[in-house]
Amino acid sequence: MKAAIYARVSTHEQVENYSIEVQLERARSYCESRGWTVYDEYVDAGYSGATLERPDLQRMLDDLDKIDVVLVYKLDRLSRSQRDTLTLIEDYFLKNNVEFVSITETIDTSTPFGKAMVGILSVFAQLERETIIERLRFGHMKRVQEGYRVPGGNYDPAGYKRENGELIIKEEEAEHIRAAFDLYEQYHSITKVQKRLKEMGFTVWRFRRYRDILSNPLYCGYVSFAGELYKGRHKPIITEEQFERVQALLSRHKGRNAGKAKQSLLSGLLVCGKCGEMYVSCISNDKGKKYYYYTCRARRFPSEYDEKCMNKIWNRQKLEKLIIDELNTLVVDKRLETKEAPKVDYTKQIKKVDEKIERLLTLYIDGNIDKALLDKQIDKLNSEKEALIQQKILQDKQAKSTITAEQLKQYIIDLNTTDFSTRQAIVQKLIRRIYIHGEDIEIEWNF
Repeated sequence: MKAAIYARVSTHEQVENYSIEVQLERARSYCESRGWTVYDEYVDAGYSGATLERPDLQRMLDDLDKIDVVLVYKLDRLSRSQRDTLTLIEDYFLKNNVEFVSITETIDTSTPFGKAMVGILSVFAQLERETIIERLRFGHMKRVQEGYRVPGGNYDPAGYKRENGELIIKEEEAEHIRAAFDLYEQYHSITKVQKRLKEMGFTVWRFRRYRDILSNPLYCGYVSFAGELYKGRHKPIITEEQFERVQALLSRHKGRNAGKAKQSLLSGLLVCGKCGEMYVSCISNDKGKKYYYYTCRARRFPSEYDEKCMNKIWNRQKLEKLIIDELNTLVVDKRLETKEAPKVDYTKQIKKVDEKIERLLTLYIDGNIDKALLDKQIDKLNSEKEALIQQKILQDKQAKSTITAEQLKQYIIDLNTTDFSTRQAIVQKLIRRIYIHGEDIEIEWNF
């Protein structure tokens, strides 16, 4: 098994027999007794265990796919927070099939007893979470029963402002919302509502915002919590009768375009080269025949913009075929003939910095330097170490993103033979962005 040894010490702990060297020596001996190979040693000197923002801890988390077990001398070396400890063990180590061992507490997640210990930690953490949630729920329930809106973030709902916990109508926005409800009853289309509101001089909001407003019972005088409605203390902007009529209309149109983006191979990748907005996938009907296409959002929803974009509307099948054809040409493209850059041994450089930190801490214990100088030098070395770690992460990411001709060839085969979700995943992996310049297509690759 390949083991990652993690050691941590804050300055004041150095005198409590928690020195980095002591931790590492005992961890190495443990690995030797178990016949484990030490993959790497991760050391955070001068960092508190109350936070997970430690450079070598983050480096170790990036390396989880290369190791089988994480080893610490004592549990609080990993973290002094029970919640953070459990998060690291359950959400990082075990989810990546990496075991965890703490020598002092004899916790070993590969054994029944170790799993039981993690279970006990989990029970207490869950109890703490549920206690907090219950207190919050009780407080929220009390507020909604009194007619107050439960805060939904650091923003006020359209049409209202908050004063001393009360919702007060903002008349200008309320007029906008009343007009939206009235127009939807007339046109049965949010796009048409947007167009008419723009003609009436209103600043037009996004399509989704109107959809949320039209279906929000807040505007007829109610507040909601946990799926239940309660009579609010605030003044309504529309009547309950009008709200119910609009809900009936919305339900008739619900789901007509559901799932269209899911069947669009290039969704989220297309950018308009004229105005910079995203292209969206759309469906139209012509004499009973469905027509699938990609169009600029500023052309699809012109009322939301100062002017309508007139960039080309692309037939979905034609554009997707063009992109796949371009991928096919890459198999023999000279762009893949890149020379491998020399690899820097950042791990070795990081270990040298750790050795310097250890020597400094030893000098401090022996009384050869004062704490002010120690802190200054450790801060300098930690900054150097963090820079090296970031360079190593970047180098590793670049190595992972390299795609060989053989890998690309297999991707092309899969694009023509597998199911839609797999094909979409392949396209997302290979392509970062596709820019539409009328008839011209510009592809930005991920490699």
